[in-house]
Amino acid sequence: MNGRVTLNILFALLLCGMLALSESVGTVAQDGSGAATPAVSGGGLDGATRWLVSQQADDGGFAGPSGVSDPGATLDALMALAAAEHAGIDTGDAIGRAVAWLESGDVALVYAQTGVGQAAKLALGLSAAGVSPAGFANVDPLMIVQNGVDPGTGLYGSGVFDHALAVLALVATGNDVPATAIEAFAATQAENGGWAFDASTDPAMADSNTTSLAIQALVAAGEGESDLVANGLTYLDSVTLEGGAGYSTLPETLPDANSTALLIQALIATGREVSAPIEALGTFQNASGAFHYHPEDTSDNLYATSQAIPTLALLALPIEAAEPSGTPVAFQDSWAVWNSPR
Repeated sequence: MNGRVTLNILFALLLCGMLALSESVGTVAQDGSGAATPAVSGGGLDGATRWLVSQQADDGGFAGPSGVSDPGATLDALMALAAAEHAGIDTGDAIGRAVAWLESGDVALVYAQTGVGQAAKLALGLSAAGVSPAGFANVDPLMIVQNGVDPGTGLYGSGVFDHALAVLALVATGNDVPATAIEAFAATQAENGGWAFDASTDPAMADSNTTSLAIQALVAAGEGESDLVANGLTYLDSVTLEGGAGYSTLPETLPDANSTALLIQALIATGREVSAPIEALGTFQNASGAFHYHPEDTSDNLYATSQAIPTLALLALPIEAAEPSGTPVAFQDSWAVWNSPR
């Protein structure tokens, strides 16, 4: 199989998604605020959330590719559920059950020790649920993140995707983002403004998924007005399809829900207009409420749905824990159409 196509499959498994027009490192959530709050019945965000809750296993986790509860899939779902609660959607006890499964046995310990990106994702998911990652289930994912920086490159983990997740995790947990982390983004940005998963600076290797996540991390770290972000947006503009759909920009790939949703989150983070791409994302939603991955695979897809929900809630990464009251946030008028029955 083409190595870059293989990377595309890896992107689909790693997207979290999930993942504020932030002016400072201390601000950890963003929304596309507008004048109207849409109804939360029928399809759209409510339908996607109801479908996602229905997929929770008896043990509290969400199934990965193997068909059994998987920490990565559960963390994606956890961030999606937290985002839905920002929109005033009641997710019942789904968040608490997911956290309890992650805390059981050695689930969190083994997952966090897999790598810096996984440790960062654990910290992001727990923060979204309002749970401190420090000492969670006998592991401190932030310690793994902070000890996982390459002193030579300033990168956390094995590439830019890991690095962006790590920076987002630092912001979400109120930790400082070192200047070297921002310098690492600068050193790995290609001439066309994009970033590659493996930190290659070859413009042909840049992809929309990594670039979208890097932009969110930079904005969260207070670099929203930087040339790094501006150039990254230029790259995203160059690879966005007519109508607003996104794709991984690797060869032989189709527009897909995950890439579209992640691209929209980058636009939300930077205050860009998202009406057209939101409508494009809506075309991936099935009658069940779930999202499918791309036009050649229209089956209900857990990863695509988990990635879409924070975007439909108009939230960029990192997702902040919702207030206990579940007070809905305000949305753009154009989004109301996707919350009407379909």
